[in-house]
Amino acid sequence: MTKEQVLAEAQKQIDSFKKQLEELNLKDRVEGLSADAKKVYEEQRKDLSALIDETEKKYKELATKANDSWKDTRDFVELTNKALKHSFNYFMSHYKKR
Repeated sequence: MTKEQVLAEAQKQIDSFKKQLEELNLKDRVEGLSADAKKVYEEQRKDLSALIDETEKKYKELATKANDSWKDTRDFVELTNKALKHSFNYFMSHYKKR
């Protein structure tokens, strides 16, 4: 894959995560939970959103710097995507309708 393809695919995944988080309705997922459980949810959601935003920022920086070290950049993007996907799926598994 080319640099542009890898970064476009990474952005597509980030956009998907953002959309799913927006669609996640707290009321439907945590209704009846204790105040402490709702607090944990909000903290985890905030942390995940920050991780997504930071990853997106890094990818945009890489898009302008990637020419000199494309292999290293590609490896970083692929590894980061896997870690972000794991974190996202873990979070969603707790709150997504089954």
